Amino acid sequence: MTEGNASTSRRSQIIDVAIGVFLRYGYARTTMGDIAQASGLSRPTLYLTFPDKESIFEAVVQAMIDSKLAQIRAGLVHLESLEEKLRFACNAWAAEGFELVQAHPDATDMFDLGFRSVCAGYGAFGDLLAEIVKQPLARSSLDLSPEAVARTIVFALRGFEDIATDAVSMRELIAVHVALVVAALDPQSRGGVCH
Repeated sequence: MTEGNASTSRRSQIIDVAIGVFLRYGYARTTMGDIAQASGLSRPTLYLTFPDKESIFEAVVQAMIDSKLAQIRAGLVHLESLEEKLRFACNAWAAEGFELVQAHPDATDMFDLGFRSVCAGYGAFGDLLAEIVKQPLARSSLDLSPEAVARTIVFALRGFEDIATDAVSMRELIAVHVALVVAALDPQSRGGVCH
């Protein structure tokens, strides 16, 4: 194995392990020592790969976002209607994120918009939503950009995280919002009531 491959492998190993550490302790309580110990590395070796905790956190968030977006894109291939696609994407992003925080309360940092990497993740999810609504929006009479519609969905989801009492209520809020968006974009669709 070359030095570059070993470094990439070590980096991936650290990121994989650090996900669990950040989920357990959150950003503030996690230390470089925690990550080094969980990775089975010395602190100096950890510092050779990542200069500080923030850079590890950013790599962790990016890895989680990349994985989630890939999962959503793979699932969208099998869906046909706008409602199915939006509901699937929103549930995978927001409801599953909500469930993650319910299981790991200190994981709220993974969704804190104060972190640049988290903001970038929400931006990437918004870009995906814009792709989903682009064609139906073009067929509608609405004079809105796909990005504007996507942005309202993203930040509605953020608000739902604050008021949902459990995963079921989170999914219900998402279903209602998706039904409203679909009804506005495609009044001829079956849309309507939540299932």
